[in-house]
Amino acid sequence: MKPTLLIFLKAPVAGKVKTRLAREMGDIAALEIYQRLVRRQMAALPEGWPVEIHFAPADAESVMRDWLGEQPNWSFWPQVESGLGERLAYATTESFRRGAPAVMLIGGDCPELGEAEFLAGAQYLAESNVVIGPTKDGGYYLLGMDSPRLALFENVAWSTATVADRTREIIREQGWTSAELLQLRDVDTLEDWEALRDHASN
Repeated sequence: MKPTLLIFLKAPVAGKVKTRLAREMGDIAALEIYQRLVRRQMAALPEGWPVEIHFAPADAESVMRDWLGEQPNWSFWPQVESGLGERLAYATTESFRRGAPAVMLIGGDCPELGEAEFLAGAQYLAESNVVIGPTKDGGYYLLGMDSPRLALFENVAWSTATVADRTREIIREQGWTSAELLQLRDVDTLEDWEALRDHASN
């Protein structure tokens, strides 16, 4: 089984991406790092897997296509203009409606995330309802599911250190089966970037 990969990205505009990093390095440097991270992530996707690029703002499709290029297995979809939970839920629902056998949601800022993690996640999803790839800061770099389990996006304090724990709690409350990938680090701060820049060589 090849899950559909849903990657959530922002258009590459200075001042609109990696804002925490920008406070330490400036908007232009943060933009350059963001672009580097995303290029590396797109290059690390498993060959032949279906990929949905969910972009913001909603009018940025031409910008995203020009930036990322085109692949036969890629499609581009605007994010709905709402809170993060609603955006993730909508994208997930629509992907399953289009026929995805399973989905994995990722961003573009975890330079340690590569093919091994995707393959392991797909294997876990063959046997479990949900798979989580937790980050060191308490969030997650990957969330996979075998059907539209939308409770995963409800009553979550996004962008806090409690996201992964709250997700685990929801899984327990719902009685779903789950598995976890190795904990990795994503890039939000200058300290993160300095620790991970060697992984973002593409």
